[in-house]
Amino acid sequence: MIADKLHAFPIDNAYNALVERINNRFSALTGPIFETNTTGLFEAYLNACDDPAQRQKRTCSCCRNFIERFGGLATVGDDGQLVSALWDIDDVPEAYREAINALQREVRRASITMPFLSSDAVLGKPEKGGWHHFAIKSGKVFVGNGLDNAFQAASARREAFDSVRRALGEYSSSTCATALRLLKDDSLANSEAALGQAQFLVDLHTARDAVSGQQNKDNVVYRMVAMAPTGFCHPRSSMIATLLDDIAGGKSFEQAAASWAAKMHPLKYQRPQAAPTAGAIKAAEAAFEKLGAGTALQRRYATMADILETVWLPREQEKPVSQGLFASIIPKAASTPAANMIAPATVMTLDKFRRTVLPTADKIAMAAPAGPSTFVALTSAVHADARPILQWDNEEKRNPVAWYIYHGGSSASDFNLSGSYYEVTAVTPQPHTWFGQVHPQHGEGLVLLLKNARDLRKCGGHSAIFPVCLKGEFHGFRSTIEAYSKANPLAGFGEDNVAGLLLSKGEQYQITLRVTSGGQTSDYRIDRWD
Repeated sequence: MIADKLHAFPIDNAYNALVERINNRFSALTGPIFETNTTGLFEAYLNACDDPAQRQKRTCSCCRNFIERFGGLATVGDDGQLVSALWDIDDVPEAYREAINALQREVRRASITMPFLSSDAVLGKPEKGGWHHFAIKSGKVFVGNGLDNAFQAASARREAFDSVRRALGEYSSSTCATALRLLKDDSLANSEAALGQAQFLVDLHTARDAVSGQQNKDNVVYRMVAMAPTGFCHPRSSMIATLLDDIAGGKSFEQAAASWAAKMHPLKYQRPQAAPTAGAIKAAEAAFEKLGAGTALQRRYATMADILETVWLPREQEKPVSQGLFASIIPKAASTPAANMIAPATVMTLDKFRRTVLPTADKIAMAAPAGPSTFVALTSAVHADARPILQWDNEEKRNPVAWYIYHGGSSASDFNLSGSYYEVTAVTPQPHTWFGQVHPQHGEGLVLLLKNARDLRKCGGHSAIFPVCLKGEFHGFRSTIEAYSKANPLAGFGEDNVAGLLLSKGEQYQITLRVTSGGQTSDYRIDRWD
């Protein structure tokens, strides 16, 4: 009742200026924001005012709720200290300086409880009863993945912090640094899958060691966890724990490499080995319905129309000399007595070939490989408007194209190829790198699309949906998705399918490419990426 009567006091210009500056400060924040365990903030706000009349004006239930709910929000500085997300003593009207100083002091000595996420566009109640109150127009509205609300997502990050902190206690900085070195040296199979996580752990140790005080160290970890990919934040349950445990246990490199290779086998890594339970199937159905992703698992073979980015296409055929009456007459060919004289193949890296040969190439043909090779088929979504499920597919920039290869390689005949040379119809980067996207866990490569290539084995009746390529919100349903993929074949098999040879970074090749440019033909043997 008292607060309602006090609203009769006019709002002064200093108060309006304070609310505006709070909004500006909050809008300018770029890093993660955290909730803290601050208490008694509204009392601190009131007690800093000695003027009874002003203090009475500030006694408002709406403002109390705002300050108690949002007044303790903080960010983390590079030194690990908490910084108030709202209160700035250096930019405040004089009438509120002491009050803001008191609030700022309370926030500085608090501890983080969890990340702050909110689905509300406005924090607080800007107007009630005809009067203005503390409130923020937030530009940081939580959208989420459609499964978890803001509180659930924040709680998951809090659990991730606990997981990371325990891992840092178990694995020393030298252990993490050794793991990173081995992964960077390509000494281990499929090292890209864990390279980012290893770098994250090393960076965490470095950042913690740079600040003093356990609370500040924890704050720095909280900030880094809040910004990291979810998959990085559970080291003990990730593949990298295998390597870290072996290093910490003093195993030899050979032992560690063998253990790593066994668990990173492409037919096992993130591939469920058992059928899903009835409960898992029911949970997956409910989640896909909630996400509106019921049609997202329906996949087909990709066609040339699905290829959204290329680094080379054959040069168009020259137009007839005449467009008129004599357009049908074929002119005399230019004399090229040495055109068929092809020198021994020039050996070069794929990087050099891409830079120096590809830009002027009119036509390219690939010599038939001697044995099993990394032939690849590209796939896409049956429904163009289906919800994105791949890590590199987004509503803002759609790219539902994926790929599959066979472990151990495939023969040319498996991909409908015969003869001594295959015509290259396009060169495209792997789909997960289109539009400049970076997903280092999937490596890097170029695909030579080959004329008439298609997978005659039809992926063994599989949809080629692999958990390692899915967005994080679908990882909890891996076993059900894997079972669905095994039971449902790819649609659209036919002559218009796009397939070819994958050349991956870090691998060795024995690929010969015959390039025609300006009427001259040369052979190039590509032996490695760079």
